[in-house]
Amino acid sequence: MPYQDISEAHIEVYREMVEEALDKAAQAMGQMLRIRMKYDLMDFGAGLLEPIEEFDLLGRFKVNVVKVAFRGELKGSFYFIINVHETQLINKVCLPESVNTTRNSEATMMKHDFMTEIENLIASMSITEISEFLGVQLNMEVPQMRSMKGEEVNEYLEHQNDVNRTQFFVKSALKGVAVNISPYFLWMIDEKFIEISSKNIVS
Repeated sequence: MPYQDISEAHIEVYREMVEEALDKAAQAMGQMLRIRMKYDLMDFGAGLLEPIEEFDLLGRFKVNVVKVAFRGELKGSFYFIINVHETQLINKVCLPESVNTTRNSEATMMKHDFMTEIENLIASMSITEISEFLGVQLNMEVPQMRSMKGEEVNEYLEHQNDVNRTQFFVKSALKGVAVNISPYFLWMIDEKFIEISSKNIVS
């Protein structure tokens, strides 16, 4: 099936799966952080993930990017992207005061591990939904976290489109209802997603 010829019926089935995955991810993140969360599905579909203007507007302001790749009958990656202010807010709410006020390697590692644990959890929810939707077995790799300037993120994501051979993407955010956090949660998946799903969806 040519990607530009995806039917409306297929798109609605994709939307239902993606929204179910994002809803579960938001709920799981909320339970972990002990705050109310909701999802915002901004865009999804066949093709490459396009540049996100908000990252360029951040300029030299730092963000943390946590990547979880997955492999199996199809390949792809999830990206949890959160600015430093939001990271500090989450740490203040969820981690012991001693960790937040201490500036040593052990405290830094605990904060690092907590961010990767969040991404690991929401990625697991999404992997489960994709696996059940397609009827395939997928395996997650170990989360990788890196810090970069906001203005560098789109260049990084452009490279990741190549790495993942992206042919299906999801652009979303997981937002705090009463707490001012809204990290991005992005998907990049290769062509096998559409190839396999097109055989399973009855138009």
